[in-house]
Amino acid sequence: MTDSVTSGLLALRALIRGEIAPSSIAQTMGLTAVDVEPGRIVLEARPDERHLNPAGAVHGGFAATCLDGAAALALFSTLEVTAAHSTVDLNVKYVRPLNAGETYHVQGWVVERTRSLAICDALLLNSAGKLCAKATTTFVIRG
Repeated sequence: MTDSVTSGLLALRALIRGEIAPSSIAQTMGLTAVDVEPGRIVLEARPDERHLNPAGAVHGGFAATCLDGAAALALFSTLEVTAAHSTVDLNVKYVRPLNAGETYHVQGWVVERTRSLAICDALLLNSAGKLCAKATTTFVIRG
């Protein structure tokens, strides 16, 4: 990250423009940030053969990781770039299975934030806009 990037929002905008490399988890998960505004983010996720369980279906952990990531990035968009935050609780509801090779939209937003805690929601939608999974995440904020 460049020295001139001081806020999470600016960092995420630089990421979307390709000026900052994606994190290793984003690369592993096939996640790409496509839009951000303060307290909200939209990601695209594309599971592949790396994300399959032994039964050949996309593992539920893929959706959980995408949802937690979107929620965390939505929060990050409201913080200084150096502020640490981590997941305290993640509650996921699965509605539809995911398919390898399909592109999904993951939306995350801040529901409520104090100086030390935040509650964020996230949705994972298929290309038809149907809900596949949703989550509520609680984060602790340090700094």
